[in-house]
Amino acid sequence: MGREASGRCHWKGESGAVKALLESSEIILRGEIRGRIARAAISAFAVEADTLVLTAGGEPLRLELGGTEAGKWAAMLARPAPTLAHKLGVGPACRAFVIGKVDDPELAAALAGATTSSLADAAVLIAVLNGEADLAAAFDVARTVPRCPLWCVYGKGRFVTVGDAAIRSFMRDHGYRDNKSCGVSDRLTATRYGKAR
Repeated sequence: MGREASGRCHWKGESGAVKALLESSEIILRGEIRGRIARAAISAFAVEADTLVLTAGGEPLRLELGGTEAGKWAAMLARPAPTLAHKLGVGPACRAFVIGKVDDPELAAALAGATTSSLADAAVLIAVLNGEADLAAAFDVARTVPRCPLWCVYGKGRFVTVGDAAIRSFMRDHGYRDNKSCGVSDRLTATRYGKAR
C-alpha cells in the first residue's frame, strides 16, 4: 500500500502531531504519538470531515489527515490487504523455484502450491538467505535464468544474518538492481532483484 501523511492523532487519551504510514498489514504512527495498529485489529473506519476515524482493538483512534487524504486512506482500507503470495507474484500459474530452506510459516503458506523443481518452469526465484554463501549460491542460479526476477528473503532486526546493504552491494556489483521489497513475517523481509538492462 505505502501511503504516508502528516496530521494530528487522537488515541488512548493522547493527542499529538504524527506522521502516519499505511502499510499493507498495519498503520504505523511516528512523532508525538507512536504505535503500530495491525489492519486485522481495525474493526471499523469512516471519514468524518477531514478525519479518518478508526476503531482498533476496541479503542477509538482519530487521524486528522485532511478530507482528501482521509478519503484515500479509507478507500485503501476498504480493499482487501494483498497476500504475501500476491506481493511475491507467485501462484499456481506463476511458480517459484526455491533456493534454500523455507522454515518460516508465512513464507511456506505463501508458496504452498506455487513452487516448481524445474528452472525451466519457474517464473520467479525465491532465495532464503542465511549468510553470504547463500547469496552467492542464489546468484549462481539466477544468472542461469536472467528472465526470472530473484527475491532475496533474509532476516530483519535481531534475525539478520546477512544485511540488506551487503545483499544490495553484491547484486549491484553483479549487474542486478533492486526494484521491489516487502515484509514476509515478523522475522523476515524480502527484496526483488532483476537483471539491469
